[in-house]
Amino acid sequence: MERFDDWVTDPQLKLAQLGAFIADPRRIGEAYHGKYLIWESSGTSHEPGIFVQDAQTLAVYDALEALRRSAPRPLQRWFDPMLLTERIAFVGATSGHFASMVSMQRVRQLNPWMAQSLRCFNILQAIPSLVEELNAFAPTVIATYPTVAALLADEACRGSLHFFPKELWTGGETLSPAVRRRVELALRCSVNNSYGASEFMSIGWECGYGKMHANTDWLILEPVDERGRPVPAGQRSYSTLLTNLANHVQPLIRYDLGDQVTVHDDRCACGSSLPVIEVQGRSDDSLVMAGRDGQRVTLLPLALTTVLEDDAGAFDFQLSQRDDHTLVLRLNLHDAQAATTMARCCTALENFATMQGVASISVIAESGQLIPRGRSGKAQRVVARPNPTRD
Repeated sequence: MERFDDWVTDPQLKLAQLGAFIADPRRIGEAYHGKYLIWESSGTSHEPGIFVQDAQTLAVYDALEALRRSAPRPLQRWFDPMLLTERIAFVGATSGHFASMVSMQRVRQLNPWMAQSLRCFNILQAIPSLVEELNAFAPTVIATYPTVAALLADEACRGSLHFFPKELWTGGETLSPAVRRRVELALRCSVNNSYGASEFMSIGWECGYGKMHANTDWLILEPVDERGRPVPAGQRSYSTLLTNLANHVQPLIRYDLGDQVTVHDDRCACGSSLPVIEVQGRSDDSLVMAGRDGQRVTLLPLALTTVLEDDAGAFDFQLSQRDDHTLVLRLNLHDAQAATTMARCCTALENFATMQGVASISVIAESGQLIPRGRSGKAQRVVARPNPTRD
């Protein structure tokens, strides 16, 4: 961002003016200078990014969306390709110029007849209020983050939701198998996952066989290790470099996404020639705890979330580290099962930590707590302490 004005290829694009533009929520979805769509990142690296899309870039994104999104109900899509019979709800952050929100507003502007059938709901409001609004709208399709989908599944299990969508589209965060099963069972709908970023809107979509395919005719993905060297097929990367072949106004060449990606060589049974990838996002932290032998033990976030999901049945949570021996677990549970679920979580975490060689841990339980979300509406589920003491 420091070199933004030198980086973009249109000299009329200036970072200061764009910053003022995205500071105004009333201009979400508005074309900047009548021809550019602007969105901001949530700033995972603590440096929010501003990304500019021109007409060519948007045309590519639109084509990928229209042609490669796998339809959970193909017969319905054949008779209703424009989704005219659906009520679509986007549940996310609605007050910022984030890619999903800007895109939704753009669709509403391009298709005025969808103004009543496509609505946006703010995840940063109180959950009872959100549930009330969704019940009133009764969407047939919901687009949201996996952590929000898990929250809605919990609300459905409590009996708070009075509708069941036909489809649920997830993206923006890692969707684990356990969360997918939970959502499908609780909401009685199919789940279709995508992989995208502010840097490229439609990196990949799931096919009918549930495999994620990368759109490598319009982007280049390079899985690399911690030293920036290529990793072989079938091995999870430390990070991933992205080259956007569609955006010429703000060229992204070997841009470090920070995501862990595994690229597979095997062809998918669906017949697509596009490579199959697995994605582990970068939103969660590794926790470094004190080990029994005086050494430090690293607890991987994917392992911790899997333990809480599979072994304890918790899906809407935040696990944060207080010190070398203490974790704080927040659960957004208020019902009679809260104490039982929390007890299962604590036991599962203690058993896992012991198995990994941690000296001892104490889990501070905080039930009935809202899960903190960033400006983009995404939730970080595993949080390390900011400045751990090092020997």
